[in-house]
Amino acid sequence: MIQLLLSAIRKKRQYVAALIANLAIACMGASMAWTSPMESKLKDMDESPLPEAPTASELSWIGSILTLGSLLGPAFAGFVAHRFGRKLALLISAVFFLAAYVLFLTTQSVAQILVGRFLQGCGIGFAITITPLYVGEIATVERRGALGSLVQTFITLGLLLDYAIGPYVSYGAFQWIQMALPLLFVAGFVQMPETPHFYVSKGDYGAAARSLAYIRGEPISELQAEFNSIQFSVEESLRNRGTIKDLFIDHANFRALIICTGVVVFQQFSGINPVQFFAQTIFDRTGTDIPADLSAIVLGIFQVISSIVTALIVDRVGRRPTLLTSAFGMCCSLTALGTYFYLDNQSSEVASTLTFLPVASLVLFVIMFCTGFGPIAWVLLGEMFAPSIKSLASSVVSSICWLTSFFILFYFTSLDDALGSHWLFWIFAVCCAMAFVFTYVFVVETKGLSLPEIQARLNESAPVMASASDKC
Repeated sequence: MIQLLLSAIRKKRQYVAALIANLAIACMGASMAWTSPMESKLKDMDESPLPEAPTASELSWIGSILTLGSLLGPAFAGFVAHRFGRKLALLISAVFFLAAYVLFLTTQSVAQILVGRFLQGCGIGFAITITPLYVGEIATVERRGALGSLVQTFITLGLLLDYAIGPYVSYGAFQWIQMALPLLFVAGFVQMPETPHFYVSKGDYGAAARSLAYIRGEPISELQAEFNSIQFSVEESLRNRGTIKDLFIDHANFRALIICTGVVVFQQFSGINPVQFFAQTIFDRTGTDIPADLSAIVLGIFQVISSIVTALIVDRVGRRPTLLTSAFGMCCSLTALGTYFYLDNQSSEVASTLTFLPVASLVLFVIMFCTGFGPIAWVLLGEMFAPSIKSLASSVVSSICWLTSFFILFYFTSLDDALGSHWLFWIFAVCCAMAFVFTYVFVVETKGLSLPEIQARLNESAPVMASASDKC
């Protein structure tokens, strides 16, 4: 019995490695939601470490500068991952997160908080670029979608940590609690192996074989076919190492770039980051009887549950149907939310009878986001590009994602004041409708396909498409 149990654990090592690697993503989620409970504390002179309350402009920068760090992080992350390994690149993300919390603990100025938020962004850039790459290289074909979608699950766990703890502890205590996440990640991840793909790329075939055997929990003699496939794929990519030019002149890479960029841009234009960054502020303005901090916790719980459900069903349902359902649901919920704010702005008596609507709409919105555009964007990024271009492409797409996020977050408050919340949420709803059309027209299904089959489908190779359809 004990031998059977140990054997089962060995064969699940890809799950253990993926779960521990995604703790870096939990750090990302906690960094993204940091402003939700901390904005009110920074403005409260009884709790704030600052000598005076931040101005509206300073609060906008505190909310948005994180995305500038996230914009710069991927380029350096890709270089470190290629030169020194995926494992070291992920561990570096924890250094950025820890440095940020040290700055928050010792801060006496807005400038120091801004530097800390920028470092959090750099950590996010490393984590979101390398985690899908690491998980994609250790996962089997059958589990790639489920393990890849863990990114969104762990983002929501980090968000929930902030929502559940932030409002109820002091500013300083919150920073100490936040530091526990990157420390836990480092303690666990240093025990995990480097990917066999990286070792093959460096010509260390012995280390690659040992890594694959450890992850699969089986002797390398029983994994020879998979090892040969990895060796061929990596060596082929090294012989034809991609450049930025190859993203545009190669048909498959260009289609993948359009699809992945489109999905992450629409992901940001859904309005998810303003909702996550300023959840408590939004709930405060709805005037509901439910306390804002409790509403944010409910929101976080639903995010976690829906993300877990996605990890369980994505390899069965498929990427494309999930994205279409997600876009439609987000469009409906944001339309309803905008309608409530419009009625409230007009002082309509109807609004007083619909106090349940903003909470219900936001809950539906995050459920639809976390079951589609949240996780699937990163799944597609990890599986659509050829190995020769994947690291570079991940950096480009991630940078575009965070550049878009910066502009949305920075101008969110100004647009909210100028247009009104109703128009802002209606604009996000229109963007979700456009995301539905984009998905229907451009996104190809990758469920059940190996990485070479995905490349063939992007190249519109009929024989492979036919065989892949049979598998689906």
